Amino acid sequence: MDFSPFVTCPAGTRAPRPRPLDTPAGLGDRMRTAAFAEFQAVAAFRWAAGHFQDAPPSLREAWSAQVAEEARHYGMIRHRMEELGFALTDRPVSAALWDSLQQCVTAEEFCIRIASAEERGRRAGERVSAHLAASDPQTAAIFGEIAADEVAHVALADTYFGWKPE
Repeated sequence: MDFSPFVTCPAGTRAPRPRPLDTPAGLGDRMRTAAFAEFQAVAAFRWAAGHFQDAPPSLREAWSAQVAEEARHYGMIRHRMEELGFALTDRPVSAALWDSLQQCVTAEEFCIRIASAEERGRRAGERVSAHLAASDPQTAAIFGEIAADEVAHVALADTYFGWKPE
């Protein structure tokens, strides 16, 4: 998969730890990671909708519908990064999520794995939003909106397979 414009870490290696959130570089790190997560989600939901023939048609339709929302999330973050002077290419990101999703054999496995990732992202988005509320309300609002949207994405795993986040 071509992840351009992102720079990805070599397979099997972790991305550098994010720098402190109280610094511009740390905010850029979190925004880059979130943007890459949304970028991967666009590709993953598009792929899953066409790949998992064992998924009920309504789930495949839901995944297809999510592509536009994930693309909107990516665009929101990317636009804000440009406003703040952060580049997607400043530091490498990990494609481990994409790699793990490509290994899923069933629709259920994919749905639960991506829901788990979306839930982790939702929680992180809430934390970043709360942290930035006073100092950068515009970026806080973006993270807050994305976190709120992720609730419905995570809920698909419960609706179709009875999985709930811990």
